[in-house]
Amino acid sequence: MFDSKKTRMLLLSGLLLSSMPGCSSSFRSASEAKTASAVPEPTILQDKTVSIPSLDARVTKLAFFGSSAADIGPVKNPTYKSRFEHAATTRVHPEIYLEYPQPGKKIYFTMTVHIRENARTFRIVDYDTRIEPDWTSSHHSVGIGVLGPGNWRVGKYEAEVYVNGEKIAMGSFEVY
Repeated sequence: MFDSKKTRMLLLSGLLLSSMPGCSSSFRSASEAKTASAVPEPTILQDKTVSIPSLDARVTKLAFFGSSAADIGPVKNPTYKSRFEHAATTRVHPEIYLEYPQPGKKIYFTMTVHIRENARTFRIVDYDTRIEPDWTSSHHSVGIGVLGPGNWRVGKYEAEVYVNGEKIAMGSFEVY
């Protein structure tokens, strides 16, 4: 995904990658609100803003959003959260935000996400993306999924995000 000045790119990579989330309710049940603090906020590694020398960029944020089977294309306003409903979620999308000086040329890079459940690897997904010559910021996400809603196991998951093989951020989310 790229900055708001550019159109969003549809992620298609097999059955596990694609789509942005649709609308979601901001209503939270009492039990969800009570356990929401159990999932720590995502962290950027090394400093609050990690430098990525291969991109001459820095990571400013890691966030998560979900999507369901009904989401077949980009949506303008994903709902960011760290808890996802088991019955509705098909994919969880870790998304990184980058800032950098105008590169003056296209820069291609690979974003890799490792998802772990109970310290065991659940999925590893690579996504090839880019920075355009006139951009100074962008955001990039990759969908990690299962076939159909209701197939994520209830539990806590960890996400580690790499750019060009360098670990840059980590966070966790919960499926309830």
